[in-house]
Amino acid sequence: MILCFIADGRSIHTQRWVEYFAQKGHEVHLITYDPMGRDITEVNEHVITSRWKNLYLSFIPCHIAIKKLVHKIKPDLIHAHFIAKYGFHLLGLNVHPSVVSAWGDDILILPKKSGLIHRYTNKVLTSVDLVYAVSHNISDHISADFNIPANKIHYLPFGIDTDLFAPIPDKKDCNRITIKIFSNRGFFPVYDNETLVKGFALAYQKNSSFRLILKGEGPDEQKIRDLVSSLGISDLVSFKKKTDYTEVPKDYRNADIFITTSISDGTPVSILEAMASGLPCIATSVGGIPEWIEDQKSGLLIPPGSPESVAKSILALAQDSAFCTQLGIAARKTIVERGQWNILMAQAEKDYLELIKTYRQDRS
Repeated sequence: MILCFIADGRSIHTQRWVEYFAQKGHEVHLITYDPMGRDITEVNEHVITSRWKNLYLSFIPCHIAIKKLVHKIKPDLIHAHFIAKYGFHLLGLNVHPSVVSAWGDDILILPKKSGLIHRYTNKVLTSVDLVYAVSHNISDHISADFNIPANKIHYLPFGIDTDLFAPIPDKKDCNRITIKIFSNRGFFPVYDNETLVKGFALAYQKNSSFRLILKGEGPDEQKIRDLVSSLGISDLVSFKKKTDYTEVPKDYRNADIFITTSISDGTPVSILEAMASGLPCIATSVGGIPEWIEDQKSGLLIPPGSPESVAKSILALAQDSAFCTQLGIAARKTIVERGQWNILMAQAEKDYLELIKTYRQDRS
């Protein structure tokens, strides 16, 4: 197959996706205006540039360049990841079969903020041949909010390499002298690190063994640093910059508890990675998260915006090492059964082949 992807090259999800199909022997092209910053064997990266820095002003010249490039590539199938921004380029290309992947904010948040974004999102969803949703929650919203037929939407979460993300066999439980609580969601408003930090501070007042590690980038980083300082817990909270993906498994191995306090979510890959690594997880009960974590069985679910619930859950895990171990085992089992990367990607490849076959039969 000749496959053309339009997506954010900086995203590890994009990189893993294009690399998979390149390794399978397909001719792979990635069109992006956010370059990968690395070479992936047999992936042809086409970086689109514009003299306009504003996304809206640059869209039309970028779209014209993309249209010319796609016409030259002549792909058997085109697939855009994330509807707002990259998915919008599918409109007007007249390339079929076409696929778009909804990751989360592009369905759950952005269309609600702008009538223009909602209108273009609807146009994309209507025009493509297949829509991938990373959670059932997103799939339901696509059907209900945009009146897209259910048979056009396929549930396909981001999978996890369960060999790469795996527990340390002899790792001690989370009842230890120092308990490391880890979050790598980054510093964006949707991840509500303010609630996380305040909840951690409350928990520390009752158990001084806790330490918090926050990893990632984002516009709210200084705001969270200032909050940490104002709460007098600077010595207890570490800030880590985003690292190469090969380093990520080590983060989970060095942690005792994973936590996310997002106010909206699709299927967060970080949670699935943590679960595959056998970590007990605390997560807000939003979006697609409850599709993976069963409260008190494979993790702890808490309401969004509640520092008190954060503190209560952290303390509960610290006080019951057997419960910690039980949650970690169940979490790992969930990912092995339903979230294996190779199995999910094999389904995507099968979908591609069926779409191409159907399209060619319809045109013959």
